[in-house]
Amino acid sequence: MPFPPASIELIKNIVKTKFDAAIDFIQEHEPDEGYFLGFSGGKDSVVLYDVVVKSGVKFKAYYSATGIDPPEIVRFIRKEFPDIEFKYPKRSFFAELKRRGFPTRGARWCCDFLKKEPTYSIPLYHRLMGIRAEESYKRKNRGKINKFGKFIIYSPLFDWKFRELWMYIDLNRLPYCSLYDVGFDRLGCVICPFICSKDKKVVDIHKKRWPRQYKAFEKAMYILWEKKEHIRQEKFGYSNSFDEFLDNWYMGVRGGDESR
Repeated sequence: MPFPPASIELIKNIVKTKFDAAIDFIQEHEPDEGYFLGFSGGKDSVVLYDVVVKSGVKFKAYYSATGIDPPEIVRFIRKEFPDIEFKYPKRSFFAELKRRGFPTRGARWCCDFLKKEPTYSIPLYHRLMGIRAEESYKRKNRGKINKFGKFIIYSPLFDWKFRELWMYIDLNRLPYCSLYDVGFDRLGCVICPFICSKDKKVVDIHKKRWPRQYKAFEKAMYILWEKKEHIRQEKFGYSNSFDEFLDNWYMGVRGGDESR
């Protein structure tokens, strides 16, 4: 993302102000045992990692390998950040889907099981995350420091804007995942209830780009449908076939957006 020459100095000043504040925040709260750094492979964690390295604090970075992240992210992390440790869930998303049922916006067991639980046993309780207030109202209300069970979550990039992240990446020539160059502005799991909507545009883009994951997902959903068809028909009522049930989940309509 190149910038006009006349704006370079202004951009550098903006970025330096945010960078200096983040460095001070990280150093101020550094624990004796060092930080846990959560790394997802997205633009936020790329910036966070670079800032933390430059802060000089002690830390160890971890990536929760969900198994349903874009393979482009996995390859990017392995190539550009070989020191990051991969942590894996006890079972795959597809196996857990058959056990728990499909995830929904209101009951996202997948986030806890795939992303959070694999790192719970790591004895680093002061955790740095690339959470930003701009991303959602809920995240904004959490504040720059908040508690999550036994963990203290620190968000050094809390007040950074989307554009400022890219300013920092460009000025520091940091590597980033190739998916940003083909139209993706936020990276996450390939299969996720949050991308579901009635027009199915995002779902269709994901299905076209990552067909293998969706083939496995639909196979697991069919097994679930066969096992609990009478329960689903009675409770949701609207799905008269597997194809209709699956399509409703992709569209995020009532039932496909509800906890069972």
